[in-house]
Amino acid sequence: MVEIGINSNNNCGQDVKEILTNIKDAGFENVMLALKIGKAEDSLRLATELGLKVPFVHLSYSDNLWCKGKENEWYMATLKEQIELAGKYNVPIAVLHATGGRAERLALPPNQHGLNCVLELLKLAKKHKVKLALENLDKSSFKHFTFIMDNISDKNLGFCYDAGHHQLYNPHVDLLKKYSNRILAVHLHSNFMDWQYGYDWSRDMHLLPFDGKVDYNKIIGKLAKTPYNNVIMLEVKKDTYGQYDYDKLSNMEYLKRAYQQGQKLAAMFEHEKMANFKKI
Repeated sequence: MVEIGINSNNNCGQDVKEILTNIKDAGFENVMLALKIGKAEDSLRLATELGLKVPFVHLSYSDNLWCKGKENEWYMATLKEQIELAGKYNVPIAVLHATGGRAERLALPPNQHGLNCVLELLKLAKKHKVKLALENLDKSSFKHFTFIMDNISDKNLGFCYDAGHHQLYNPHVDLLKKYSNRILAVHLHSNFMDWQYGYDWSRDMHLLPFDGKVDYNKIIGKLAKTPYNNVIMLEVKKDTYGQYDYDKLSNMEYLKRAYQQGQKLAAMFEHEKMANFKKI
């Protein structure tokens, strides 16, 4: 059975310890740790103590990859520390943003300095046996994402496919076809596919799969045609700023619903993989 997981920054607890305990109690065996939440090493240690597997960590994000000076130096130092921690705790994949990932904040245009920064991070990641997975984000940062993916051919740099971002911002670009052989990780969540130019990041709602308009029959069908065979990872949040009615659910009710819908995705994925295998 394909395993499922969920992100730690899902708003289902007062602190990292409570959130991770709730994730475990809801039935999940895997968690993607957002290292910006709480103290990074504390999160990794707590997950280990609870018996949760950590197939991916999510590195901190910023627009400072592309600039020079103190802000870039600070951000690079943060990423390096987190990559080293991933290696220390045997986490094989670290998810990286090309920008801060918000449509109302524009990073500098893609440039060689930013590319050099990624190459520097890759060198460190290889040393610690960690692969970097670059995530597709919003429309304004898509050029930064493709600039890195198309200019660095390295087996340790892959693709984190975010289905919610794809369907909200760039549904007409076939990312699963273009980067199919480089997929290392997935983020699965939903929204109402209603972003328009000028909207802020709030339309990126990170709803549970099947609670929005993202067509997961289509997404899973395409994903199953790629070589991807890792965890079906939800990246969701209970707090949607009043845009969706999860408030009526307790944290545990929400997480159990997430678990059920994750299992549904995993079953769909396995079914499609088997159907594709039989066609060969």
